[in-house]
Amino acid sequence: MIYFDHAANTKARKEVLDAFLATEEQYEGNTNSLHPEGRKAEEYYEILNSQVLSLLGLEHAQYEVVYTSSATESNNLAIKGLYESYSGYGNRMLSSEFEHSSTNGALAYLKDKGADVRLVNTKEDGTFDEEDLKEKLTPSCLLFALSAVEGELGTIQDIQKAQAIVNASENGHLLVDDTQAIGKIPLDLRGIDMISFAPHKFGGIIGTGALVKKKDIILTPLLHGGKSASLYRSGTVALGLIASLEKALELALAEEQDNFLKVRAIHDFLWDALSKDSHVLLNSAPDNPYFLNLSILGKNGGDSVAYFAKHDICISQKSACSPSASPSKSVMAKYHNKPRALSSFRLSFGPENTIAEAQCFLSYLEEWEHE
Repeated sequence: MIYFDHAANTKARKEVLDAFLATEEQYEGNTNSLHPEGRKAEEYYEILNSQVLSLLGLEHAQYEVVYTSSATESNNLAIKGLYESYSGYGNRMLSSEFEHSSTNGALAYLKDKGADVRLVNTKEDGTFDEEDLKEKLTPSCLLFALSAVEGELGTIQDIQKAQAIVNASENGHLLVDDTQAIGKIPLDLRGIDMISFAPHKFGGIIGTGALVKKKDIILTPLLHGGKSASLYRSGTVALGLIASLEKALELALAEEQDNFLKVRAIHDFLWDALSKDSHVLLNSAPDNPYFLNLSILGKNGGDSVAYFAKHDICISQKSACSPSASPSKSVMAKYHNKPRALSSFRLSFGPENTIAEAQCFLSYLEEWEHE
């Protein structure tokens, strides 16, 4: 089995699972309880929480973490929570043209509630159009949602530039979805208003996520109930899951540079071969080696995914959460070419992938082109 779908999910690392199990075994108390076991659990939570912020390069005095079940929940909390809290200042909500379905779905929900939802244009290189963002950032604008790394083409966005533009607006906030970026490319998160991510993209456990936000941003919670570690999400603190998140983050950041070089070798080998193939169009840019998006002329993207699956090669047509029958919105936004968008599919790599696996993919690709 060849797995080229790391942007959808990565296998949980043993060290991460060990951290989860050790925490569940050692901490019996509820962090809300006042007895010694409860205090012991609360103290460990504070240690983990501080470490998470330190790993992200953020000041504890300025930022807080809301631990969630996924990046989807984090995005929904940020988008809906911000709108509910600040709608007295305006109703405009902005997004790039290539956001995850959790962002799009939350914005569609708010549009039905009266929000003025608009998309910021995409430039030819796949990045957001700064001038269009400035034009649409009216005083009534509350939010701009942007992925640090777009999930189909792997386009790297300048999140600090986006934050600087949003800072110049009267009521705007920036939400950066870092799910495809953290632990893979260097990031400067300082000053970013809100940051969402899910550790299962870098060796963590599915069912964990985080929304990191500036403390002075007020959100209306999605979940209401009893006391918890955060005002913004009720529920018993999942100490073991938080420990697993912290460990996954620690490992991914420690190995970021080495992993980048490993993935770069595989990506560049394939890029060189595919760029010489007259049946192939390369849709992604070469600067992010974790992604390689291509279209095969005359082939539907879904059919290509099914063909490779028959040969035990795991790739994806688009983001795992996107509808399969529609054209890639990211390829459409960049190239404005529906046949190209319908025929596109994505390879996404991890450090355990090999050149031999890439060679195997190329051999089946040649067969598929002539079938």
